[in-house]
Amino acid sequence: MTKPQTYLHESIRMRLAMTLLALIFCTLAQAQRGAVDVEFSSTRLDSLISINQRSNYNQTTIDGYRIQIYSGSGVSAKKEAHEIRDRFIELFPREKVLVRYDAPFWRVKVGDYRSRSEAMALLETVKRRFPGAYTVKDKEVHKNAFK
Repeated sequence: MTKPQTYLHESIRMRLAMTLLALIFCTLAQAQRGAVDVEFSSTRLDSLISINQRSNYNQTTIDGYRIQIYSGSGVSAKKEAHEIRDRFIELFPREKVLVRYDAPFWRVKVGDYRSRSEAMALLETVKRRFPGAYTVKDKEVHKNAFK
């Protein structure tokens, strides 16, 4: 996602939040005076919600977490990364494994998690076999992995 889109989405979210806070504040102020029935309808608010929903639906990746079990550079780093990937697959055949090259590093990351706490559940088990493993934030976690 590019910066202008990010700004647009943050702006929409901010306007939505401010509108909802104003509605809640007005309702609470009136509720102190007696019973209140609130019916709120705004085409502009509905439009902002619709834009935000379409934006979220069209995204294929989300900000999430993975566990990094290897990072290395140099002549043998590619070979080491693939060996570690193969060893991990033997030990944890159900987990997703990624080998990536982000110059100058080869990295091996595992899992697709929405939050750090979800990744921590597997991290303790992984650390027994890969002591240097730790959780990392990853902006390319595929949202389809959670269905």
